[in-house]
This record gives sequence, structure tokens and C-alpha cells, in this order.
Amino acid sequence: MTLRKSIIIPLLAATWLSAVPAAMAQDPVPNAAATAETAAPVAHPLTKDDVELMVDGFLPYALKRGDIAGAVVTVVKDGQILLAKGYGVADRETNEPVDPEKHLFRPGSISKLFTWIAVMQQVEAGRIDLDADINQYLDFKIPNSWPEPITMRHVMTHTAGFAETVRDLIVRGQDHPLELEKLLSRWVPERSYKPGTVPAYSNYATALAGLIVQRVSGEKFEDYIDKHILAPANMKHSSMAQPLPAHLAPLMSKGYASSREPAQDFEIVNHAPAGSLSASGADMGRFMIALLNQGEGPGGRILKPESLAQMWKPQYRPLPGQELAMGLGFYEQNRNGYRIMGHGGDTTLFHSDLAMWLDEGVGLYISFNSTGDDMSRGPIRNELHRMFADRYFPAKTAAEPTKAEPVTRKVPVSGTFYMSRRVEGTLVSLINLFGQGDLITNEDGTATFTLFRDYAGIPKRWREVAPDRWQEVGTDSLMHTKTDENGRVTGITTDDYPAIFIAQPVPTGINKSWNLPALGIAMAIALFAVIWWPVAALVRRRYGRPHPLSGQHLLADRLVRGSALMMVGCLTGFALVMTLAIDPLMFGEIDLILRLLQLAGLLGVLGLLPAGWRAWKLWTDPAAGWWARIRASLMILVFAYFLYLVEKFHLISVALDY
Repeated sequence: MTLRKSIIIPLLAATWLSAVPAAMAQDPVPNAAATAETAAPVAHPLTKDDVELMVDGFLPYALKRGDIAGAVVTVVKDGQILLAKGYGVADRETNEPVDPEKHLFRPGSISKLFTWIAVMQQVEAGRIDLDADINQYLDFKIPNSWPEPITMRHVMTHTAGFAETVRDLIVRGQDHPLELEKLLSRWVPERSYKPGTVPAYSNYATALAGLIVQRVSGEKFEDYIDKHILAPANMKHSSMAQPLPAHLAPLMSKGYASSREPAQDFEIVNHAPAGSLSASGADMGRFMIALLNQGEGPGGRILKPESLAQMWKPQYRPLPGQELAMGLGFYEQNRNGYRIMGHGGDTTLFHSDLAMWLDEGVGLYISFNSTGDDMSRGPIRNELHRMFADRYFPAKTAAEPTKAEPVTRKVPVSGTFYMSRRVEGTLVSLINLFGQGDLITNEDGTATFTLFRDYAGIPKRWREVAPDRWQEVGTDSLMHTKTDENGRVTGITTDDYPAIFIAQPVPTGINKSWNLPALGIAMAIALFAVIWWPVAALVRRRYGRPHPLSGQHLLADRLVRGSALMMVGCLTGFALVMTLAIDPLMFGEIDLILRLLQLAGLLGVLGLLPAGWRAWKLWTDPAAGWWARIRASLMILVFAYFLYLVEKFHLISVALDY
């Protein structure tokens, strides 16, 4: 499930983007087909020997450079497994090589496809209506934040409108997952958008779908998946049970942060329908075969052909004109004019992708058992996908070079944006201040959006080739914008990403353009007040000077400096938690630290009272110096701004839900 930093810091999933050679980033000509070949590329025959040679020539070296212990690659064609091969090791201690038939990997959010299929099975059985209020299937109620109800269609297209959740998503060292209904009913995340209007990928919403399947079918969710999907697909080395059944547990590949570090404990996904599957590479091939065979598995039918056709039919596009659409659970990954449906997935340790060329009866599955270098796993699986697509399914005809007329805009594109998939209404929302990107017009007329980067981490450059349609300089990658009547950009997407989120303008109140400078100044003033406290004491002691203040003024001064220390500690602590303690946040292992930070925040906010009293006394005392008055006034501004941050980003709360 797209987890880890990609949950907490919106768009660290930017590693999904394609690499752009630096030499190709210099094209000054506004030509929509500047890189088109004069002749159509020739497709290679998709045979076992050819694809194995291609993967063998790329993946072992890529895994070594990416610090990844092991991987599995499965290719299916015409109802058969063409290639199922392991690379690297499943266990570093024993040096056991990956066996694609027996070793289980964690596909993460690819598990969602099994949940969506289960939903469609219940639609076929007449127990679920895709367009009915999901509250009718639950024992607890989703609050009516909007007049429009949430439907299963909204859930399956990730347009239910829920804010992202982090806490209790994945845990390690726990015996079993939390009971699903108790987990989901305990706290309902904020509903940020009206249903059906904005894409915001949601693990919580997917877990709701799994719970609904469990309730209407009368079967425990993992048992339902085993009986109605895994068994008909002949997936004997797969399970959504946590922990794994006794006969499968010894076959589980170890999971690693990197190929150099020791194995970590089996991950328990509490929102199980969103990511709890464990499966061998060969079994994932059998799953793709069943889907490509119109839902017919070797052990029975999984879905009716018309149900699959509905799941693969475009249901939602975030912006008009966007190439890639969201289906029912599946999302489009189209390339070179071919219809490709699939899904990606990440736990904290395993990283996977599944893609199916629907009309060609071909599927590709890739999975890694290590996180490795933070910038490697996404590019490696995406590059393998690209190599596979361009070698076996290149564009059928060469594009005719055509010149695009320059697009004239009322105002140059600009603005600060953040992603629609984000945490809202909880203390983790502080990260939204640091997850913002800038849309910039360059001198040559191209635009740069700093959240869309290439493999080297360099922001891409885009040229507008039609109104609100942008082509990356040097490639055929597309970016889409939405522009209001005043010429301002109000939304950004790219076909490099699936249609599961959109970049939105950042409200002025939390915009980094003024908040980050204000935060820096406030922290500098507070730090000066804190550091000067012991320094002044040492100077006075060295020269035998008494403290210049006494009585209430001395007490107020000490309270102000103490509160400044609490403020600095609170903000520094939260920043470290958001950037360095992502796993403990997910696992709920740092509640005590969060409570201490909240206490520090409360004491910091209370500094506004003595700061205000001291400033009032100084400004009403004719004998007070101007420097003392200015210093006291600055401290009022510092504490007032800190109070603003606490309120805007919910740093102090009774419940630790996030």
C-alpha cells in the first residue's frame, strides 16, 4: 500500500517518474512531437528466452546498486506463465535464493485488487449496490460531512474524500491485526472533499470495503478471499491471513530495510483489505492469468466478464483531457497506445507493481523484498516496466512530427501546490507545510512544477502544447492543468502517475512562502532568548553583577524564556518525528513522545501570557529602554505565531488519532 514516506510526505512517490537525460532537456522548440522517430519501432517477439535475457541483463545489477536483497519477476502470456524467476536472496542469513514458486512476498496495495474483486462478487450476488450509501452496510455511521453520501463507486475510485491516515496502518512484532470493525469505527478520518469530486487515495476507505464484504457475506474477510479468489485462481502459496498459516509461514521471504541490514519482523497490516496479501511470484502470475482469461481460473470463475469489463472501464479522470483514468479499483497505466490496467503496492519493506496488457493477454509482476536506497526501488520497477513495454509493445505507428502553436496565457503559470492525498485535521498535518511544490514559469516559456521530478531528482520542464496540456521537454510525458477564468492554475496532474491524486493550490494560511520564513524568524528569536539566558547568567557571575530584574519582572522573564524553550523543543521534536520516526508513527510506538511534545507545546503557548504582561509593563514604564520594549514585543509576536501554528496544524489534541 503506498506507505512509508509516500503517505506522510505527499509525493515522495515522485520516484514513479521517468528518467530524463540531461542532454534531452535543452529543446527550445515548442514541438509536440519533437522526439518522434521517423519510423515505427519494431516489436520484439515476446518469448521466454528473450524476456529472460532482457531482465537478466538489467535486474541483478540494478538490485545491487539499489541495495535490494531479492526480487521476483513474473510474466504471463496467452494463459500461461512465460517467466517466473527469482533474483537475489529470500534470506540473507542462509543465502537462500528467491524461489518464485514457493517464496512469498508482500504485494502491498496490490492486495486492494483482491478486495475490489470481492466487492464485485458481492455486486453480482445482489448484496452490494455500487451507487448506494455505504452506511447501509455498516454497524457504525460515517458522519454526514456533505449532503451527498459515500458510495462504493466512490470508494473504488478513491474519490470518497477521506483524509489520509497513518496510525496503526502497519505494525511489526504484533501477533495479529486489530479487529477490523473496531479499528475502523474507533476513529473516522476527516472527510476533506465532497464524494466524487477529488481523488485522494485512501487505505481507510479500502478497509471499509473489506469490512462491508465481510459483513454482507457473513465470512471473515481473509477466509472469504481464500475461498472465493485464491482457490479458484489456484494460488496455493498465497494468503491474506496475518500471521500466515503454519504451512505458509516458513516460505515467507524475509523483509529488509536494505541488503546490508538484518531481517525485520513480519509486517502486520491492520487495515488488512488494503494490503495484507502474501503471495509467491508464480501465484501472482496465476492471478493475472485468471483476470486475463475473462475471470475464469483453473479452479472456477472469479468474476463474470461483464464485471471485469466494468472494473476496467474508465470511471474517473481528475482533470478534463487527462490521458489516464481510474477504473473500479484498477488504474490505467497506458503506454504506446496500449490499454494497460494494474496497481502498485508498498509496505515498509516490500515494493511491487502489477500491469496487464488487456488486449494482448500479457501481464507483468515485479516485487522486491527490500526498501534499499530510498531513490532506487521506484525507478527500478518503473524502468523494467518501461523496458518491457517499449521492447514488446512499442507504438504501432510513428507519430508524424507536428508543430504546436505557442499557447498564449493571460498570466504566467505560478503558484504553490500540495497533493490531495494528505493528512488533515491531526498533528501529522504539520508535514503539509513541508510537502508543498512550486509551479514556476521559466525564461524560455516552459514551466517547472517542483514536485514532478526525474530519477536524478531534478524538476522536469514542461512546454504547453495545447491549452492546459503540457509535454515534458525531451519526452512524450504529459502534464495537465486546470485554469480558472482569471488565468490562475487550480489543479495539476501528470500521466506519469495513476489518477489517484491531484495537486491543489495551498491556502494562504498554511502556504510555505510566508510560513517558512516566519517560522525561521520565530525560531531564531526564541533560540536567542533561550541561549542568552544561561550566557547572561555566566557573564553576571563572572563579573559579580546582580540580575537587572527582580520580583514580578524577573518571574515573567523566566517564564517567557522557559516557554520559548518549550516552543523550540515542541517544533524541533515534531519536525524530527515527521522526518525520522515514520515507522514508529505508523506503529503507534511513540505515543509518550507525542504527549510530551504536546505538553511542551501547551507550555510554549502559555508563554504568551507573561510575554504580554511584561511588554505592557515596559511600554507603560517611561524609564524602560527601547531595546527592552522591542525585545518584549517580539516575544509576543513569536508566541502568537506559535499559537497560530498549533491551531492550524492541530499540534495539541486530546486524542492521538492521525
